[in-house]
Amino acid sequence: MKNTILKPLLIITLFFYAIVASAQSGAVYSFIFDVDSELTDFLKVDRNKKNWLSGFSVSKIFPEELINSIKIKTEEAFTEKLQMPVKMCFYRNKKGKIYDSGGIGGRLEGLPSNTFKGAKVSCTENNRYIRYYVKISNGGSTSVFFGKNKTKTKINTKPNLKIHATVFDENKNKVWKKKIEIKDFSNLRSIKRYYGVFNITKSEVLSNEDIYAMYIMGLEELMKE
Repeated sequence: MKNTILKPLLIITLFFYAIVASAQSGAVYSFIFDVDSELTDFLKVDRNKKNWLSGFSVSKIFPEELINSIKIKTEEAFTEKLQMPVKMCFYRNKKGKIYDSGGIGGRLEGLPSNTFKGAKVSCTENNRYIRYYVKISNGGSTSVFFGKNKTKTKINTKPNLKIHATVFDENKNKVWKKKIEIKDFSNLRSIKRYYGVFNITKSEVLSNEDIYAMYIMGLEELMKE
C-alpha cells in the first residue's frame, strides 16, 4: 500500500525537478577577445623622430562569419558544460540600440561588452552569468641583427593563448572558474629594415583562420575536467 502511494509522489517530484532544470539558462554578458597587433600587422612603418609621423601599420579585418562562428561555438561549449541553454547577452540602451566590444585596438568586434548589473537588466531570468576573456599575445621574441652596418633584423615571435572564464549565479556568487594557457604554437618570422629615420617591418602574421583555430583549441582545453 505504501509503495503504491510513494510511486506517484516520486514521479511528481522527479517531474518537478525536471521542469526546474529545464527552466535554467545562462548568458555570456562579457566576452573580450584581444589579439596583439604585432601578430596581425603584416606591414609596419615607424619613424624614429616622434616630432612628425610616428608610424602606421596594416592588418586584415576579421570577417563577420568567423565572429559568428566564435559566438556559436562558445555558446555550444558552455551549454554542454553547464547543462543548460547559454546565449550571448548584449547591452541595449533605452532605444534598443545594441552595444558590443567595438573592435578597437586589436579587439574583435561583435561580442558582448556588458556588466553583471547590466546583464541582469538586459538578459533577465538567467541562472548563470558568464564573464569571458580571451587573449592572443606575443609570448616572447628573439632578434638577430645582420646586413651591412646591421641594417636588418630577423625576429622570431612566439604566439601565446590565454582564456579566463568565470561563471556566476544570479547573486554574483562564483560557481565555476578556470583559466588556461597554450604556448606551443609555431613561430612567426619577420624582417625589420632600417632606412634612415624609418623602420619598416614585414611580418608573417596570424591569419583570421589561424586565430579561429587557436581559439577553438583553447576552448576545448578550457572545457576539459
